[in-house]
Amino acid sequence: MSKYDGTSSTHIARSGGATIALLGASGTGQGNAGTSIACKGCWVQSRAGNNMVKFSVGTAASVVNGVELLNEEAGGNPLWVPISDVAQLYFYGTTGNIIDIVYLLG
Repeated sequence: MSKYDGTSSTHIARSGGATIALLGASGTGQGNAGTSIACKGCWVQSRAGNNMVKFSVGTAASVVNGVELLNEEAGGNPLWVPISDVAQLYFYGTTGNIIDIVYLLG
């Protein structure tokens, strides 16, 4: 038995949660669809099957702006990003790509 038994699937050790960023028709997306969630930081990872996805903190990601996220298939581990709000994450890539975000509440 662990301290996580009985924890809701939307909470991480009762002090966080999970959300996704879905890239829209313009190939852009924002953490928690732009709705603010205060946090201590989060892990981000591009899902398997996604094409190249770039992300940026605080400014819009684009072809020339941002850091490439490795997806699950490429052996990329989730990337820890120490931020204070999930909505500070911006993504750029192919329409329909999904980025998983797990955050610790702030």
